[in-house]
Amino acid sequence: MQNLLTERYLLGIGIVLLASLCLNSCKQNESTIEKIESRSKSEVLVCAHRSFHKNAPENSMQSILDAIDAKVDIVEIDVRTTIDDSLVLMHDKTIDRTTTGKGKLKDFTYQELQAFQLKMGDSVTTHKIPTLYQVMIKLKDKPNTIANLDLKGVQPEHLIKKLKEWGVVHQVISYTGSQKKTMAILKEDSLYAAMPLIKKDEDILFYKEHMSSPFIHFTDSTFTEKNVRLAVKNRQLGFVNILWNQDKDLVKGDFSSVDKVIALRPAIIQTDHPKLLVDYLRSKGLHR
Repeated sequence: MQNLLTERYLLGIGIVLLASLCLNSCKQNESTIEKIESRSKSEVLVCAHRSFHKNAPENSMQSILDAIDAKVDIVEIDVRTTIDDSLVLMHDKTIDRTTTGKGKLKDFTYQELQAFQLKMGDSVTTHKIPTLYQVMIKLKDKPNTIANLDLKGVQPEHLIKKLKEWGVVHQVISYTGSQKKTMAILKEDSLYAAMPLIKKDEDILFYKEHMSSPFIHFTDSTFTEKNVRLAVKNRQLGFVNILWNQDKDLVKGDFSSVDKVIALRPAIIQTDHPKLLVDYLRSKGLHR
């Protein structure tokens, strides 16, 4: 009898462990589109602008790790290409503002960039410019955190080729901005999670007809109740920034302007204060 109970106990543990492994595997294999479509039905997701850059340099590996620790859903990172075709993280065309070096990023090799340290304002840190590969390998084991690649200076063919090599081509979003850049990316992979900018109302229907990705990036002027209703009807997922006045209100504890954004129920809100927004959404039952 004792042996039978022991066998059943061990069998039960084995089933639980197997179920846990299967769940993690499913999460890792689930595409970005599937993840966000599922969660946005009952939640508003949070994107950290230039990763979690309030406590570590923007676009640094540490800022991405901080975002993961804070349970931020999406980290926005800026991607550019070096002279030797390495994909690295950098917002500006030059490295002057964010590193101890000077010059255009595209004129350096990746190895040459490693001679410089990243800065926070005027303070020099020990952090270095990371490659996109380093970031994607780190996030590959973190299925609850998604990268939003802001494509500052990349060739679509080169980017898609590398993402496919790394096995993450459908585990990211890319802010593609213009129609030209969006179509160029989709030419390389029609199922890619591109996110174009909606500059005028007609853009909503254009992208509904010309791409399978549901993501659209509203501007302040196109983020209206009418356009959000149209996007919902089209099964499109809206992304909106609160990087200016609403972010300032959020820091002060004044949530009135943020509430107006939340009331329209975008799928994703991007902020410079992701932890504050996650906590506020959680208090309203809009974040897990």
